Formats: sequence, C-alpha cells, structure tokens
Amino acid sequence: MKRLILKAKYYWHSLQFSKNKALLEDCLCANTKSDIQSKMQYHERKAISHLTKM
Repeated sequence: MKRLILKAKYYWHSLQFSKNKALLEDCLCANTKSDIQSKMQYHERKAISHLTKM
C-alpha cells in the first residue's frame, strides 16, 4: 500500500514539473519565470525523493 501512495505522489509531482516546464517556455515576465523555476525545482526534488523511496 505504501508503494502505491509513493507512486501516486511521484506521478503527481512529475506532472506538476511538466506543467511548469510548459508554462516557463511561454512566460515573458522575469519575476514569473523565477517563480516557475523555483516551483519546477521543488517538484523535481520531491519526485526524485519519492522515486528513491520506492
């Protein structure tokens, strides 16, 4: 059961990373770009964290 939860969290964070990556490509404002990049880094770290726990 724990593995299923970790897998779901991994996929959610990887989807959020992909969404933010797509948003970053279309972004024009420098402030917004930095916010999106920090969100991308967070979701990438969390996805890797959940992947290593599986």
